[in-house]
Amino acid sequence: MPLVLLLSSLYLSHTVKVSAVEVNTPEEIFVENGTDAKLPCTFTSVEVISSAASVSWSFQPEGAATPISFFYYFNGKPYPGKDIPFKDRITWAGDLNKKDASISISNMQFRDNGTYICDVKNPPDIVVKPGEIRVRVVEKGICP
Repeated sequence: MPLVLLLSSLYLSHTVKVSAVEVNTPEEIFVENGTDAKLPCTFTSVEVISSAASVSWSFQPEGAATPISFFYYFNGKPYPGKDIPFKDRITWAGDLNKKDASISISNMQFRDNGTYICDVKNPPDIVVKPGEIRVRVVEKGICP
């Protein structure tokens, strides 16, 4: 029995406190076809925002099985993907010091319908769950 207590105390003395980044996004937004959309993404973190903080955005088109990574922000610089479907339409709209990881997409089209995933990392904090926004592109004049 003393061996179990010794091992338990060794285990407990080496546990590391881990905190989490909490990512917040609206559940769903409606965007008129042909207009620009800001995809809001904010987060909370108990750690100071450092140069190691990063943001990645992915897109899962309706009916698709897996998301496609299309934007990365790291060390104060945006890295928009060069591939279709968002070529030359992504703008960084956030400010990590204000815990904002938002982006804007210009000229939204019906093919842009789907789920957008915002993933924030701020080491040593870890992300429990990325934020997800369902975007519905609708005809002009039909936004609720």
